[in-house]
Amino acid sequence: MPLRAAVIGTGGVARLRHIPAFKRAEELGLARLVALSDPVEASLDAAAREFGVDKTYLDWRKLLDEERPEVVSVATPNAYHEEISVAALKAGAHVLCEKPLALDLAGARRMLKVAGETGRRTSVNFRYRWVPSMAFLRELVAAGELGEIRHVFVNYLNGGLADPDRPIRWRQTRAESGSGNLGDLGSHMIDLAHWLVGPITRVGARLTTFTKERSTADGGRVAVDVEDAASLIVEFANGATGTINASGMAMGRTNYQHLEIYGSRGSAVYGIEQGDRGGDVLHLCLGAAQARVMGWSAVPVPARHAASSPLDPFLDFLRAIHADEDPPVTFADAVRAQEVIEAAEQADREDRWVSLPLL
Repeated sequence: MPLRAAVIGTGGVARLRHIPAFKRAEELGLARLVALSDPVEASLDAAAREFGVDKTYLDWRKLLDEERPEVVSVATPNAYHEEISVAALKAGAHVLCEKPLALDLAGARRMLKVAGETGRRTSVNFRYRWVPSMAFLRELVAAGELGEIRHVFVNYLNGGLADPDRPIRWRQTRAESGSGNLGDLGSHMIDLAHWLVGPITRVGARLTTFTKERSTADGGRVAVDVEDAASLIVEFANGATGTINASGMAMGRTNYQHLEIYGSRGSAVYGIEQGDRGGDVLHLCLGAAQARVMGWSAVPVPARHAASSPLDPFLDFLRAIHADEDPPVTFADAVRAQEVIEAAEQADREDRWVSLPLL
């Protein structure tokens, strides 16, 4: 039977990913989207009209009480992730939440604790695991084709904050986002690093706010209290080292990702330039013979990965619920990423290396 689903939050990411995913799930018989919620009436009404959803609620609490959804997707600003997710879990719903999971590590751990207590399935929209080239790269690493991993260098860059005259938005406020580009972009890259290589055990970091004030909607000025850019040096439990950079100050970049991974038997370079709906590339150098004779070569992605879509994180979550098994990404994965975020903030603040796990 299709699961009764609700999406809480109807902003950009909800209309780009969450709601279309549940509409696709309806076609597949996995779920039925019964209601939407958002405190901004204009946004809520527009989303309901666009996607043909009849039930709408300005108050998400009323939605949970009246609709009793079996699945809830949380697509709100970060400050509301914990409260909504915890309430939905306690109401009996399985929950998929946007990233980063919470404002801080303590909140993320509370969410994971409630998930365990309620026995509900959870997931987080770490969607770049499903990019075809990345999925294939993970397969190669897991199979040992690159040997013992020694280095991982990761960049996620865009130019969205390069203009100092751009007005402040909720992602540039600690009260609503918890962190800046470290959480927004960096959380994705931390998750990929964990997924490919394993746990990070030590972090050094520099977090920088280049534009220290921005204009507000009413014409005023306000201080920016989160970072525009983050640069991390990391060590992994398996002995590998690496860097993770996340910046909104990279003028000319839109959704640029570049990951290089070097092992004892081979190396790989993955990247996307404009988005996660095609355009991703993977280059490999496998073994001493290729390194000596031809160096790098572009590699086509096998058909088993090529059909992947940005909606798959949601669809695979629903399939896991129906199968009564853990989905590919869970709150536990997001807590591990949040721990690295918090360690990086501490490393920058105290100008030192910080070891994980954090107490």
